[in-house]
Amino acid sequence: MVNSTEFADKFREETQKNMERAQAIVDAFVVNPADPPMALTHREIIWKRGKTRLYRYHSMDTPVAHPSPYLIVPWLGISRPYVLDLMPGASMIEYLVDHGHDVYLLDWGEIAEEDKELGFEEAVFKILPRAIDRAMETSGATEITLNGLCLGGTISACYLALNPDAPVRNFVAVVAPINFEEGGLFRTWLNDPHFPAELIVQRYNGLPASLMNTGFKMLRPTLEAQALSGLWANINRPGYSDGYKAMSRWANDFIGMPGRFFQQLSQDMYARNSLINGELVLNGRRVELSRIAQPLLVVAANQDFIVPAPCARSLMDAVSSEDKEYVELPGGHISVFSGRQAHQTLWPKIDEWVATRAGE
Repeated sequence: MVNSTEFADKFREETQKNMERAQAIVDAFVVNPADPPMALTHREIIWKRGKTRLYRYHSMDTPVAHPSPYLIVPWLGISRPYVLDLMPGASMIEYLVDHGHDVYLLDWGEIAEEDKELGFEEAVFKILPRAIDRAMETSGATEITLNGLCLGGTISACYLALNPDAPVRNFVAVVAPINFEEGGLFRTWLNDPHFPAELIVQRYNGLPASLMNTGFKMLRPTLEAQALSGLWANINRPGYSDGYKAMSRWANDFIGMPGRFFQQLSQDMYARNSLINGELVLNGRRVELSRIAQPLLVVAANQDFIVPAPCARSLMDAVSSEDKEYVELPGGHISVFSGRQAHQTLWPKIDEWVATRAGE
């Protein structure tokens, strides 16, 4: 039997905790509803092309110890890349800069209807090569480390496969979809012959942010409820509410995807799995992943339902690199590089892996 005194004491204890949580929620979201400052790492624009910007990041306190540029290529469309520099202490970019890396970020800009014709070809043959050149010109280096995140990793892999002599010393692919047959629920949806990719592009000139938002929320309809549950349980932890606000703002800040890129992604990648099968052709040239020979670090997340681990891991077997490593880290698609544990898992792994292959 339950001791009535113990039960009463426990009930009072939990009631007090819940009252404190409720007060903390009111303080954080009613009294002080403003979002915390975000994207604070000092940066400058060193190149631009249309909406695209190339940023270089600086530390006011830490000198550059690894002079070869570390170029981050994020996803094209979907969402904004400021999640990589979310807040002080919760920023992959800040961490790498503070550890002596010369960090650059390729920002594709805010995609709109006028970007309908932007596809893999322009990204691979025009934008990415020029960004690499500009990073080397700025730094005075002759090689870079290329870090592709999500679809930025797919774009980067296509670039390296088509340019095996590119001035890229190392390739870091983080949660990058390669084998789209292992693409989870997105593969199920986009592989359906009745999926109206062409009609969507004809109507909207691309995939609008509103549909993007709906699609991602359909992947895990309970995700927001889980996040709120986590907020309630952790609201009294120092800094938790600011982190929740920042991530929530980013997670709902969707942008569109260019029409051509969306059609190629849905039809060539997800439906036909052309990249891993060696059947993808860009500007008349076949993309052969076996031509990639750079030292390679492939990172997957064990709870990633957007790019499941097998989807990302397939790059390991497709390339010719002799120096290659695969790591599967705890976390989801975003939290693996921007979550509360990333400073203990992914960021130091990248720092150590690149530093040992710097060749300086």
